[in-house]
Amino acid sequence: MYVYTSSTGVFYPYINSEFKKDSEVLLTMPETTNEEEKLEYGYGVMKANSENAAIKQFGKERTIVVRPTYMFGPADRTDRFIHWPVRLSQGGETLVPGKANDPVQYVDVRDVAEWMIRLIEEKNVGTYNAVGPSKSQNILTFVKEAQDSFDVESTFVLITDYEFLKDHNVHYIVPWIMPAGNNSGSALINNEKALANGLTFRPLTNSIKETYSWWNSDAVSQERRDNFTGNPKSILAREKEIIKEWKSR
Repeated sequence: MYVYTSSTGVFYPYINSEFKKDSEVLLTMPETTNEEEKLEYGYGVMKANSENAAIKQFGKERTIVVRPTYMFGPADRTDRFIHWPVRLSQGGETLVPGKANDPVQYVDVRDVAEWMIRLIEEKNVGTYNAVGPSKSQNILTFVKEAQDSFDVESTFVLITDYEFLKDHNVHYIVPWIMPAGNNSGSALINNEKALANGLTFRPLTNSIKETYSWWNSDAVSQERRDNFTGNPKSILAREKEIIKEWKSR
């Protein structure tokens, strides 16, 4: 049996209302793309063709394809998600990007790994979208739930103007991705089949707390922490000024 870890990136561009495991995927690069699109298309096309290669080699009856969305958790090498554990642990006036109902999707890497093992043990072959949470969630609900991980007071400043966010180089704070253009449906991936076949999710507060504990442990160097929190281009560093300008409009 072969298990291939793919990605919901196979659905790029995310311009439909919902993406199921059998939704159409691109297998070739479009002829005209800008630099950003080239990276997005290239990754999705590579993953989609790799799925087919695995199935061709091992057969549908012996292949499991798992397509995770944005994964996070202890030992994350990308630093894409750590903004929220770090920022919410501090409390105070907190920037939240996007409109209140902007959808978000994410999954703890440990939930995916444990579920993949169960799929193997049960020989539950097929293609699955490894996407959480179990029910639809928006960015405001996400930050309010994640904030409960810490015993601090936070107030949220929702910046709803996409153009303002673009002007201030805030295009995403994972799991929020600005739902516009080719990313308009990036957080609308269907997870019904995965849920029906055993994918479960630990509480978000557990994931946030444990990711924060890992970030502040000896597993992460002080240099790495300093580089992240001290980066003048980061949203952490620019947050107060962005909020100030937003309020002055």
